Amino acid sequence: MSIPPYEKLLEALELHQNLLFAEQQAISARDLNTVEQILNQKDSSMDLLLRAKEDTNSNYPPEIQSRITNVLSQQAENTSNFRKLHVQAESPSADASSTSPFHKRMRQAYSN
Repeated sequence: MSIPPYEKLLEALELHQNLLFAEQQAISARDLNTVEQILNQKDSSMDLLLRAKEDTNSNYPPEIQSRITNVLSQQAENTSNFRKLHVQAESPSADASSTSPFHKRMRQAYSN
C-alpha cells in the first residue's frame, strides 16, 4: 500500500511507464511519427514527475524505488533499441528519408 505523500509520485511514475511501453511498441513497429508524439508526451510526463518528486523526500520506500528503477531501465532499453533502429536506417541500403529533419530530431533525442 502506498504512503499518501508518495501517491502523486506513484501516479506520475505509472503514467511515464505507460508512455515508455507505448514508445517501446512504436520503436518495434518502426513508427517514427508515433515515437515523435510519445516523445512530446514524455516531456510533459517528466515535468509532472519532477513536480511530484519535489513534494517528497528522497528517502523512497521500496515500492517507489522499484518503480524508479524500472522506469530508468525501460528508458535505457528504449534508447538502445532506437539507436539500433537508427543504425539500420543509416546503412547503405537505407533510403533518402533517413536524413530528413525528422530523422535528425529523433537521432538527437536518443543520442543523449
